[in-house]
Amino acid sequence: MKKTLATALLLASLSAPALTSNARAAVVGFHPFPQEASWNSLLGAVMQLSKDYQIGNEWGKKPVTPAQLSKSTPEFVRAATATASYGGGTAFYLGKINGRHLMGTNHHVQPSMNCRGAAKFQILAKNYSCVTVLGHWTAIDFALFTIDVPAADEAKLATIGKNFNFDRPLVAGQPLLTIGHGVADNPGRRLVANQDGDCKVFSDEFRFMGDPDEFNPGTYQAWSFANGCDVSHGDSGSAMVDRLTGEPVGIIWTGRIPKNPEAQDSAKIDEWLRTQSPEIWKQLSYAVPAAKIREILREAAKDASLDRDAAETIRELVH
Repeated sequence: MKKTLATALLLASLSAPALTSNARAAVVGFHPFPQEASWNSLLGAVMQLSKDYQIGNEWGKKPVTPAQLSKSTPEFVRAATATASYGGGTAFYLGKINGRHLMGTNHHVQPSMNCRGAAKFQILAKNYSCVTVLGHWTAIDFALFTIDVPAADEAKLATIGKNFNFDRPLVAGQPLLTIGHGVADNPGRRLVANQDGDCKVFSDEFRFMGDPDEFNPGTYQAWSFANGCDVSHGDSGSAMVDRLTGEPVGIIWTGRIPKNPEAQDSAKIDEWLRTQSPEIWKQLSYAVPAAKIREILREAAKDASLDRDAAETIRELVH
């Protein structure tokens, strides 16, 4: 499968005279590069390093299929249905708040106040255009935008919207679920989910840290907790979901790329978890905790320059 990904990317680069910035972001992922020279260099690196996204003994990101959904928990089905591709990354539906349909994603997926097209919900087979970007914040690598939902679709979306559980403690060993549109072993950018035994919280604290992605690092720091979920470029903006309750408890923002081979040994990373080894802050995946999202957004809502309706929507979101 990994060779298939590399081949698909190579063929795409040879057959397409020019790729759009969104297409580039889909492959390059966490922090898209706008310049052609950078893109050509990074494309080659993706083909060589796609195998190095894996954490633990297996690549846990599996396609979300109708057969899987038919036997999955309601929590999984809701989270999968609420997940959309957006720009070059992923976004998720938070619900209708203050009369607006809200989507969350990463700052680096939505790095400006200009919309980046439509949120495309694979399971619903619906595309909803971005209407307004309410804001984007580097310290939590988070962005909020609204989508245009026809009246006929309101009832359906009401069943899948789920706000962050801002009060849910994150405890080392807590099982997680991630669903997104990452490119590793997924050249068609289907919806893929990870809920294997390594996809769990690894840190017992939060840290304000820089990006450990050696392939395509961001230029800023963000509040983070360490986790063992398999993610790749294109998964940026995916919700980190408590597997038992189905509630969003954070948002993925980056990971170490390439991984040290030790990080692909489940027994070794479990030892890191037990001992709270410094390696958990160097070799795994990193997500912004919901508690920090609330903290930063509460301050953002006080900004006098913010549109009054946007400020009220943010206040209702973080209550």
